Amino acid sequence: MKSALSFVSLMAVGLIAASAVAIIGAGGLAQLPMDGSGMPLIEYRSLSIGLVIGLMLSWLARVSWSEVPRRVLAWLWANERNFYRAALALVLLGVLILY
Repeated sequence: MKSALSFVSLMAVGLIAASAVAIIGAGGLAQLPMDGSGMPLIEYRSLSIGLVIGLMLSWLARVSWSEVPRRVLAWLWANERNFYRAALALVLLGVLILY
């Protein structure tokens, strides 16, 4: 729950900061393009997607990529019997289906 709340709060801070940068970059609120109802036209969907991609990239940067192959091999070795069972089940299922 704590990680979900921190993600949502980080997204909110990012949206606020990006909106502020958009307003400052346009030279003030009066210079922003407006929609029909008088609201500033900021692409919140693409802004949110960009923030999510940035957060995912920062999460991926924390992964120790040098340990990934060792962990994958250890997982494969630990689940070796399950792979044999799944292969045997597929062979028996194939026999049942084809005959």
